[in-house]
Amino acid sequence: MAARVDESKCVGCGGCIYMCPVGVLEIIDMKCRVHEGCTDCGTCEDVCNWKAITVPDRKKQAASQ
Repeated sequence: MAARVDESKCVGCGGCIYMCPVGVLEIIDMKCRVHEGCTDCGTCEDVCNWKAITVPDRKKQAASQ
């Protein structure tokens, strides 16, 4: 499962797109969009100052370790 963006929190700053190691994020209409190929690394979640991005599978992986 890919990263999810809460559009009510996303301000379209673009900080996440520059940090994504696989380049699957894009700002469209001032909101982050996640394209196919997300690896669930969580970098975008870590850098989002507005807590608009979550990576559900990342939380599951951390809980199982």
